[in-house]
Amino acid sequence: MAIVITNGNHYITYTDSGATKKTTDINSAFQFFSVAEAIKGMKKAEEKTKNYFVFDTLTQRILWKWMTEEEIKEMRENKVSLLMIRRDSKGKIKRKSYSEDTRKLIYLHAGGRCELCGRKILLEDMTIDHITPLAMGGEDDVENLSCTCYPCNLFKGHVLPSDFMERITDIFLYQMEKKHKDRVKWKIVHKMLNNMI
Repeated sequence: MAIVITNGNHYITYTDSGATKKTTDINSAFQFFSVAEAIKGMKKAEEKTKNYFVFDTLTQRILWKWMTEEEIKEMRENKVSLLMIRRDSKGKIKRKSYSEDTRKLIYLHAGGRCELCGRKILLEDMTIDHITPLAMGGEDDVENLSCTCYPCNLFKGHVLPSDFMERITDIFLYQMEKKHKDRVKWKIVHKMLNNMI
């Protein structure tokens, strides 16, 4: 993984004296060991990195960026709506309980498979997952439910399916890289997977 600071056109690099400098050559960009180090670099040179973001050149994803006033406002509004979720006396989110008929319909709609890993599961082993988690403002409604196996539901936790899949992909690629990094077959497969992702 190559973590850099960029605005899409320019990249941040450093002079021998440690001063922050911009370059258009990605090969000259400073590569950070972690997202935390890149964020530190951005905060250290806040004026020069105002419209920049931390970017992973391997996955082609933005990992962190400065937030606009509108984004901060939206985040604060979402936090307020999250506070309005119904909770019990211990602070746990109150969930509806669904009838056996509803559970069976969800199960049949999924073809008797976990909608996250694709494994065939029995109706009695099915767990119901909120596609958009209640903790993120998702509705406790049939439209927001999916059929999952217990391990996937537990592992997914309170994240969106897209974030869950991104995390799984990152874990898979990292573990395979660690195990097979020197093998030619892996290098070919890795390149193909990166083009698909």
